[in-house]
Amino acid sequence: MIRVVEVNNTVIYFITRPIPPPTDALTSVLPKLKLSAFLAAIFSTSLADVIKTTPRSTILIPHNKGFERLGMLISDHLLSSTGRSDLTHVIMHHVIDGVYYAASLTNVSGKSIPTDDGSDVRLVNGSLTASGGWPDMTSDLHLKNVITETGVVHELSDVLIPRTVELNVGKLARAAKGSLMTSMLVKAGFDWVLNATAPPEGSRWAEMGLDGKGWTLLCPPDDAFKHVNTTEFLKDTEKLKEIVGQHLIPTPSSPSSIFTSAERAKDVDSNRPISLHNDATYSTLLSPDNAYGDVVVRSSAIPGEPLLLGIKGARGTSAQEDWAKVLSWGRATTGDGVGGVIAIDRLLTPYRPPWLVEYGQPIGGGVFGLMFIGAFFWGVRWLWNKEVDATFEPLDQAEPEEDQ
Repeated sequence: MIRVVEVNNTVIYFITRPIPPPTDALTSVLPKLKLSAFLAAIFSTSLADVIKTTPRSTILIPHNKGFERLGMLISDHLLSSTGRSDLTHVIMHHVIDGVYYAASLTNVSGKSIPTDDGSDVRLVNGSLTASGGWPDMTSDLHLKNVITETGVVHELSDVLIPRTVELNVGKLARAAKGSLMTSMLVKAGFDWVLNATAPPEGSRWAEMGLDGKGWTLLCPPDDAFKHVNTTEFLKDTEKLKEIVGQHLIPTPSSPSSIFTSAERAKDVDSNRPISLHNDATYSTLLSPDNAYGDVVVRSSAIPGEPLLLGIKGARGTSAQEDWAKVLSWGRATTGDGVGGVIAIDRLLTPYRPPWLVEYGQPIGGGVFGLMFIGAFFWGVRWLWNKEVDATFEPLDQAEPEEDQ
């Protein structure tokens, strides 16, 4: 029970114990395990003291699940030494200039709020939209009103990527530990894919109308090349282009066009470069020149089994070179958030059917056809001979007259 005493114009409240002042923003939420990933990201940089001491600020901290939905390659990039600058921008994008308690963010739509990375977020019906990232990138806002020394903390369902961060194929390929695959793309003349730029003017790729398209790179890590004779195809430019082309998927400009309606409703694949539902088939850069250029997805009905990506129609090789397991993925933010990188566990060698597979079926069909034609004519002849066989009868002769 609180005791109240009035002295002149002053009201004094007697309480049972002292009320500690609010702590800094990071200490206030440290016990919440579901926020540990973002807190660890902050402490891996030099931003912890900045966030603790920035006056009049609102901190938005995403749940750990938000990092999972980003895709492992994006998380790996942000937490790598080469991604430190991008991580700094992402973290400061979650720091709002000004104190916004729940009451000021409730039933508000279309409001733009500046963030400390120099961009802004937009509040729409209880969700926040980033200033960059992907066109469909949103995060649910959980209003918690955690009071801190410098302001207040709220929670988010997802990590927001600002316009100050560019996630291209090159960065994601490095996160996939695909430095050898990256070198192959450069040597084959596809460095423009890594940098999310247009193909060189007058090149074959520009003439094919590939300017402005997004790209999804199927990227094996460097470990996948241990048993591959890379010297052979690195010397042969045409063979190198074929191999690289087998791993490049021109991705539709509209992300919604590559996902099924069920996937869009469940938001299952929204952060993947392409949909990975069973039997999904995609043309690669090799497809116009090779009947076996397309790749197809195979998913298992057994939970926990990895997704597979392979060359469509390939057979007779025991899947040793034309099928690979999907390890991880990351979606690019360049080109309106189209394409990205899918890490696979082995190199997909362009399929060349074995002699028996390529020619056995046509030869077998021809032999069967000849046998069928021969049998048909033999049957016709047999029937013909059976119908025309004459049954000869002796000519009529006068019977000998009886002896008179």
